Amino acid sequence: MNLDKKTILAFLLIGLVFIFVQSPIYQKLFFPEAYKKQLEARQARPAAMDSLRGTQEQAATDHEEIAATTADSSRSRVEAEALIPERLITIESDLYTAQFSTRGGTLVSWTLKEYKKSENEPVSMLPSGSKGGLALDFYTRDEDTLHTAGYHFNCEAGDSILLSEGDATLRFTRQFDSDQRISKTFTFKNGRYDFDLEVVLENMGSLVADKSYQIVIPNGLESTEKRLGEDMYYAKAAIAAAGRVNKIGKTRGILEKESGSIDWVAVRTKYFAYAVMPQTNKAEYATIIGRELPKSGYTKEKWKKFAVTIGMPLTRENHRDRFTIFIGPMKDELLKSYNLGLEKLMDMGAKIIQPFSVAILWTFKKLHSIIPNYGIVLIIFALLIKIITAPLTQKSTKSMKRMQALAPRMNELKEKYAKDPQRLNEETMKIYKEEGINPMGGCLPILVQMPLLWALYIVFRSTISLRQEGFFWWIKDLSGPDTIFTLPFTIPMYGNTVNVLPILMGLTMILQQKMSITDPKQKAMVYIMPIFMTLLFNSFPSGLNLYYTLFNIISIVHQKYFMGLEEPAPVVVKSKKK
Repeated sequence: MNLDKKTILAFLLIGLVFIFVQSPIYQKLFFPEAYKKQLEARQARPAAMDSLRGTQEQAATDHEEIAATTADSSRSRVEAEALIPERLITIESDLYTAQFSTRGGTLVSWTLKEYKKSENEPVSMLPSGSKGGLALDFYTRDEDTLHTAGYHFNCEAGDSILLSEGDATLRFTRQFDSDQRISKTFTFKNGRYDFDLEVVLENMGSLVADKSYQIVIPNGLESTEKRLGEDMYYAKAAIAAAGRVNKIGKTRGILEKESGSIDWVAVRTKYFAYAVMPQTNKAEYATIIGRELPKSGYTKEKWKKFAVTIGMPLTRENHRDRFTIFIGPMKDELLKSYNLGLEKLMDMGAKIIQPFSVAILWTFKKLHSIIPNYGIVLIIFALLIKIITAPLTQKSTKSMKRMQALAPRMNELKEKYAKDPQRLNEETMKIYKEEGINPMGGCLPILVQMPLLWALYIVFRSTISLRQEGFFWWIKDLSGPDTIFTLPFTIPMYGNTVNVLPILMGLTMILQQKMSITDPKQKAMVYIMPIFMTLLFNSFPSGLNLYYTLFNIISIVHQKYFMGLEEPAPVVVKSKKK
């Protein structure tokens, strides 16, 4: 097989790799432990659902639905509490606007100021109508569940708090019997995406049956992207224990429960996360339930709703716990600052690819600290990669030319040993050794770039640093396709969106192939691979297509003006006659 065929095969392998990483088989082959655990969870689901139906399923629904399923005595109490008017308190910081309710002392909305879903619509982290966020639940001695999200809490704060005037504290209290009280104190600092929650339980032991209480995140995270399916592809819930993070991406009622020393629990979408991190005591257990729900405006894609519960030990009559709550963007340096492994919530690819992904992201950020436009950063990055791979490309081209010079001798061997393939192979390798030619040398530049392209795909598609970062003109978001219009029908493998950069990439590939392939018998190969790559890359991030197009252009210039300056030494053809 000559160099051109090997190059085409290498590109085909790249395409197959990109398709493979999005297939269900990928999870089974490269993450067998996680796959096995999910399988066990599905098998154990019926029993687990029965044992936990009273807690987690109720937490996964709205609290009006919870109140309807409790016992008569609980229902009457909740109905009485509902008569007390609800009051909303707004927290305004430089980074977000949040609202808390006196109904349960709960978080009901969280809107980010620096991130937009569209040009005029800020990112709302919680679904519309959310209730019961960070509520406390208890198992009571009468085999009932006390959902404090339905109870009125007292709060002396005003209706609005501005953090620009300094740090602020928001305190909610609820008195039950004369000596039984729950206190929830939220502490906010301006310029941060987190806040502290202190829970104080006074003399609740006589009411609580199992010496524990639960903090509930029942509503999950809202989708923040235009393409719901892509956003939900990355949507997960996670439980961290003893340095290990168990991520759950499947839904449809799948329940996951983990007991032990729990470091944190979290829910994430493609770019944002909501995490609860106990500070004073480790949690005893955590549970996750995921469901797929229809979303207004979408026909096929569904929204993933993950309900998370974290169970805390109640060891004293006057008990106090402190938590850090994070609701914000998944920036690696921000998540690492908590020193709890929260950065493991991010997806940086398989273990073998992660070093490439981390290195690329680090390089992008360093360059972006000097150059404000990520498109220009990509141009510089493509130049750097070309400089690094230039010696390999030079060596590959020389090897190709030497092999072309050997073509007459190779044809002579094929005629001589046409009926003896083994001898033909031996003689061929012998000639390669005599002439100092590595038949696989032409594939080295492609093999070097395969993990790089894979890592680039991951970085452009899943890191928030490139979210809605444009280049110029029609390229407004390097993390998504550069769509100029949408077709009323779908083309197999291509999709229904027309994007410019994949077409430009395909054209540069054709030009590059024409410069490399001189054999008339392989003329069709000039077009086959570029067409395949254009179809495959059409739905990929525009940043990846821009990089590949730039790299092709740089390679064409390099090949045209520099590769021909040094011709390899001519190969002496030694003909052997009988």
